[in-house]
Amino acid sequence: MVSEVSSPQLEEYKFVYESEGSLDPSTKYFMANHTEDAVKMFSFICEKNDLNPIILKIEKWNRWSSKWEMQNESATRD
Repeated sequence: MVSEVSSPQLEEYKFVYESEGSLDPSTKYFMANHTEDAVKMFSFICEKNDLNPIILKIEKWNRWSSKWEMQNESATRD
């Protein structure tokens, strides 16, 4: 009998942030298994592009209720 190993479901995360010299907030989206993974991806992109953003909020898409849900602020801390 073959047992299936269930991997964590990929979730969509939205980062709303401000960049130096920008008048409007910017948004980036990531697919990740956990909030911490999405934060790592966002950090990598910022480092690669030499950005020093101020994260305003991180939200996760709830596909069952069709709305964005605010994520724990502690995930943004280093």
